[in-house]
Amino acid sequence: MTNSINKVAIIGGGAGGLVTLNEFLHTSKSGRSTITRDEEHHVLPDEPAFEEIVVFEQNDSIGGVWNYTKNADEGFPTDVENYYTPLGIRPPRDPPTDLTNTDSTAPVEVEAKRTHRWNTSGVYDGLYTNVPISVMRFSSGPPVKSGVDCDFHPFVMHHHVLDYLKDFAKSNDLEKYIRFNSSIEQMYKDEASGKWVLTVVNIENGVEKWYQETFDAVVVAVGKFNIPYFPKIPGLPEYSSRNGNVRHAKSYRNASDYKDKKVLIVGSNVSAIDMLQYLVPVCKEIHVSMNVSRIEDFNLEKSPAKNWIEEVLKNPDFGIKLHPKIHHFSQTYVGFHDGKQEHFDEVILATGYHTYYPFLNVPQNEGKEYAKILPSSEKDREGQLNIVRNLYLYTFAVGDPTLCHIGLPMTPLFFLLSEVSAIAIAGVWTNAKKLPPPEKQRAWIEHYEDLKRNGTSLLMPDFALDFYNEIHSYGPKGRYNFFDTNGGVDIAAIKKASREYFYKVISGKLHPE
Repeated sequence: MTNSINKVAIIGGGAGGLVTLNEFLHTSKSGRSTITRDEEHHVLPDEPAFEEIVVFEQNDSIGGVWNYTKNADEGFPTDVENYYTPLGIRPPRDPPTDLTNTDSTAPVEVEAKRTHRWNTSGVYDGLYTNVPISVMRFSSGPPVKSGVDCDFHPFVMHHHVLDYLKDFAKSNDLEKYIRFNSSIEQMYKDEASGKWVLTVVNIENGVEKWYQETFDAVVVAVGKFNIPYFPKIPGLPEYSSRNGNVRHAKSYRNASDYKDKKVLIVGSNVSAIDMLQYLVPVCKEIHVSMNVSRIEDFNLEKSPAKNWIEEVLKNPDFGIKLHPKIHHFSQTYVGFHDGKQEHFDEVILATGYHTYYPFLNVPQNEGKEYAKILPSSEKDREGQLNIVRNLYLYTFAVGDPTLCHIGLPMTPLFFLLSEVSAIAIAGVWTNAKKLPPPEKQRAWIEHYEDLKRNGTSLLMPDFALDFYNEIHSYGPKGRYNFFDTNGGVDIAAIKKASREYFYKVISGKLHPE
């Protein structure tokens, strides 16, 4: 880095934002980390790397996706034309015309407008993790205390994860750096000053408080489970408006809401399978629609996770009725690609989420080499947006390394890979380490895109360890490596435990609470 970075913004107060804040606080101006071993407390450096760090969190407490609430997001956005796009269901707020000379202590105040932000957690009653608690932690801070004696060991309940994050924040006194109820609405880099200009709105008690603030560098840690993807299917809005029985899996809370009902789950991913263990015992019928034109084409790749999904869906004891993908919705029926039609009491769309950075969609960023988000399928240009390009190590924007991202890889090692991205950012931003030239960064991105296209999963645990070590090499001096003293992840053991608990829950032998 050629420019000095003194003031840093972190967008998001979930796991990724918290661990990034903690890493920055424990890095010195000289590029040395005080996190030198696996222990609960680490001293702060005499000369901290950054003079000011601000975390912006849109909700009123920490935790991100783990911040469970009984209240769920709305069902289906029937009044939105482009409901299948993130911009359609979460349009940007319009800031006041003039925010000159504003700051957090002198904002422009206006009456709050009611807009849906999709900022409620998708965690539901009874959810337990499918990753061992041994790696659902960070390499520094307090040990895992909550849930170690859980009935689902080595997994834990969702509230145990939130307890851990709260302990982590308390142990490191992190909340004093966080501005709650604060959303970043726009963000761009001012060419003259070289600083990032963030437009912020704080919403409390029916009042929007708008202001602008400048930073030398920004970390985006907003997560990937905010904006639900509603697939574009003929007749879906009309069907939902007429029947009021369509919702995204993010809005699912408790199986009791579906007791004695005929339910269709659209999608066959892990989240869909997780819900089945709660729904099968209480529903009159369970149907699953998969993204294939013919049921005969349903043949998942032979990976441990996908074999597990196929086993569940095809198990005759569960009585799950399988369908190809939906062709259309009529006023009261769902029509499938094989010509069959069915009536359902409830429809749950387990169709995933968009990756979305609305604050970057401003004219000043046009042509910039920041994160580029593409549809998951090249055949469906109006489909789910979740392929992120232009990020070296899934962390550094190739066009400008003062813009970084945390928590993009989907992996069992999410907590640790989020942390190691923060470690690398701390090393690069303090000039302890230097990134390769942009052309080599682009070559890295293309190499791993080729691997994915050829069916290699970069982020399954064995491969993820190599990836972790590669990112860690950019960290501050003295920063210890978690996997030097800890083992990896036994996929076979995870699969065995997942299967065992699934069958116990679905048979009523175990009751998650």
